[in-house]
Amino acid sequence: MIEQLARQRLITVKMTDDGEAYSIHRVLQQKIQFDMDDYSYADAFRKAFCLIRKKFPYASPTQVPVLDSMEVCNRYMPHVYSFHKVFEEHYNDHNSAAMRETKPHDLAQLFYDAGFFVWARQSTSYDGLSFLDAADNILNKIQYDADAKLRADIHCMTGLLLLNMGYAERARGTQRLKAALQIRKNIYAKNDTLDNDILVQNAANDYALSLMNAYRFGKAGEILKECHERYQTWGPEPENPFENSKFYGNYSAVLLWEGRIDEAVEHINRCLEYTEQFAGRGTQYYRRLFWLANILLQSGDTQAALDKHLEVLKERLKLQGKHNENTILSMYAVGAAFHDRGDLPSAM
Repeated sequence: MIEQLARQRLITVKMTDDGEAYSIHRVLQQKIQFDMDDYSYADAFRKAFCLIRKKFPYASPTQVPVLDSMEVCNRYMPHVYSFHKVFEEHYNDHNSAAMRETKPHDLAQLFYDAGFFVWARQSTSYDGLSFLDAADNILNKIQYDADAKLRADIHCMTGLLLLNMGYAERARGTQRLKAALQIRKNIYAKNDTLDNDILVQNAANDYALSLMNAYRFGKAGEILKECHERYQTWGPEPENPFENSKFYGNYSAVLLWEGRIDEAVEHINRCLEYTEQFAGRGTQYYRRLFWLANILLQSGDTQAALDKHLEVLKERLKLQGKHNENTILSMYAVGAAFHDRGDLPSAM
């Protein structure tokens, strides 16, 4: 049957590290779905979910990006995307049957994990908010505990993605981050484990970001320093590179606002050191190097700023392609840096 379908170009067979993989022509996909009754649809939905869940990693319980899982997530993300698309388009049509076959909480967890991956990879290839909204809607439909950890996890990722989308979305992002912080404080009050402490401090750090977006740098700085003091009780800084990278990166903005540019540069360099330790030189590293280049430009060191922006642009072209919004920002920044040095031909 496979050979016959392949000859008719209705499927394509490719060899992968896991064996044969099949790409099914859209016409055949539509015909199969059209012929399904509620039971067969729900059965296929359940099997697809189980297969994806076996391969696609769960997000870290403390929301720390894990470098080893990023490549696996990247590999299986197209399958999660296709599954989510089918869910959005057809789930309500077969709602009762599919709900019996697949636990709603498990579905919500998968879509949250996908949203977390989009944030952790700093990728614009997929719409992280659509995954997180689907998770939220599923939990709302089953009236899931509003103060549960998964709720806080979704609030946190949604809030951080919204903060990156511009001024119009920042108010909603702030509300989500504030909600995540309150839930995590409540959970920690009932069970003061190290993991719950980490989640509280990270939520406070994220909420400080929203305060800076509202130009409340003084208050944000107080929160960030309190978080950093708490980090020190967990052990030496190199043992907690993710949390400390966040502090040094975020607090550099407070220092810049206070006019302490040399200290801001020192902080962002520490941030880069810890970022490379836990995530390598990936999209997050170059996002923070981009920030260093901007600080150097503010300091008046236009050549150093240009050198850093050129480095970021080169790597973003390789990692994300020329049409990615981060790459486009880098192109603009390089042009602005050339312009600042009076090199108009290069700027153009």
